[in-house]
Amino acid sequence: MKKNVHFVVAVLLMCHLIFLPSCFPADPTAGSLTVKVLDFYTGIPVINEKVYLATSYANMQRGIYFTTAYTDLNGSAFFPEILPAVYWYDTEEWEDWGAVQTYAGIDQYAYLYVNDPYKKTKK
Repeated sequence: MKKNVHFVVAVLLMCHLIFLPSCFPADPTAGSLTVKVLDFYTGIPVINEKVYLATSYANMQRGIYFTTAYTDLNGSAFFPEILPAVYWYDTEEWEDWGAVQTYAGIDQYAYLYVNDPYKKTKK
């Protein structure tokens, strides 16, 4: 009878393990991107600059943007929870732009050194 009790307890414990959640988290589906905008000549962060994020170079040229963000006091514009892809970034006051590939579950960083003031010379 003792053998049966141990067997029944072992089977019940094993059945209980089926209903426990996994110890492994789900695979991430999105990542984040931080674009730091710096003045090329001085290295000083460009503050309160609107940064555009586009899904293709053609969209960036046409002004079709995926999302936008403003730079903070460190010159960083943060884009959270974006899907893995190649993104093109541009600013409102400067002609310079760049591109970066993002990955799921990874915080990407990109630096944009601006030196060609588009709107300032076109006024």
